[in-house]
Formats: sequence, structure tokens, C-alpha cells
Amino acid sequence: MNRWKIAFFSLIALLLLLLIGGGIWINQQLPDASAEPFDRPAVDTVEGPSFTVTTTREDLNSWLQQELQGENQEFDITIDEAVYFQTELALFGVSIPVEMTLVPEVTEEGNLWLLEDSFRVASFELPSEQVFALIESTVDLPEWITVAQNERGFYVDIVNGVSEDFQIQVESLDLEQNDIELLITSK
Repeated sequence: MNRWKIAFFSLIALLLLLLIGGGIWINQQLPDASAEPFDRPAVDTVEGPSFTVTTTREDLNSWLQQELQGENQEFDITIDEAVYFQTELALFGVSIPVEMTLVPEVTEEGNLWLLEDSFRVASFELPSEQVFALIESTVDLPEWITVAQNERGFYVDIVNGVSEDFQIQVESLDLEQNDIELLITSK
């Protein structure tokens, strides 16, 4: 047999072993994406003077940035015709950018589900459950934003978590029409 042929096939076999070994090693380093089903927190309605506020995406963005300013912010949330979430994950000593487009849905209690519409993790193709597991294990989110891996989204507990003086509930949210209504009740 030709020495060059043996060397070529040996090199191909070595590269395949390295690729398979690297894939197994990366998969072991990623957090487990099999999470418990998400349980929504209980919402207690508050009796008191209430009023409805109609606002726009721009005002909501301004308020959101103001709320997140006091937090140890490792992410950026922007509201436009969808909700855009950006962060960086430290994986194997390398900072990897993550960008998500989320679609908001209002719950019966007045909280929000931000469900994944699309995402990009640098140039890697990862299952979205693993991306949410990575975000949950590496990004320090405020206590009123919960990662729901199995639902592939974030649960935003506006009613219980945003204000100590007021209970805020989302009545309607139409980002395309720039129409947002909030019910604010004094505690």
C-alpha cells in the first residue's frame, strides 16, 4: 500500500476523532437543558385606587432602562416591534454574544411571557433549550424575570416584582400599533 494513502486516511481518522471528541466535550460542558416545568408565581390582587395608563414603546423603553439601572445589568432589553434581548455568555473563557427576538404575550394576571421568536448565538447552532439553560446559569437577571427553559422564554412578573408601592398589570400590549395599556393600583 502507498505510504501517502495510509497517511491521508490516518489524518482523516484523527480529524474525525478530534471532532467527535470535541463535540462530546462541548456537550458535557453545557448546562442540562431538562428543567422542571415552570410554575407561575401566585398573584394577589390589590384593592385600592386604580388608573389606566396608555403609553408607547419609547416611554416603556425609557422606564425599563431606568428600572434596570440599579440592577447588576449583564444584558440589554430593547422594545420595538418585538422585544430584543442581548447578552454575552462566558463559555470556555470566551465571550459569546447572544441575541434573541422575543414575542410578548400578556397573561390573565397582567404579567408577560416573552417567548422566543428567533435567536443567534455567535455562529453556533444550539438547541434553544440549551441557550436558555446557559442564560439562566450565567446571566444575573432581576428576580422578577425568570427563565422558563421548557417554554423557551422569559416570564416577567410585573405584578409582584416591579414596584413596592404600586401593583402594575399589563392590560394590553400591541407593539406593532405602539399601543400599551397598564393598570396601576396603589397598595
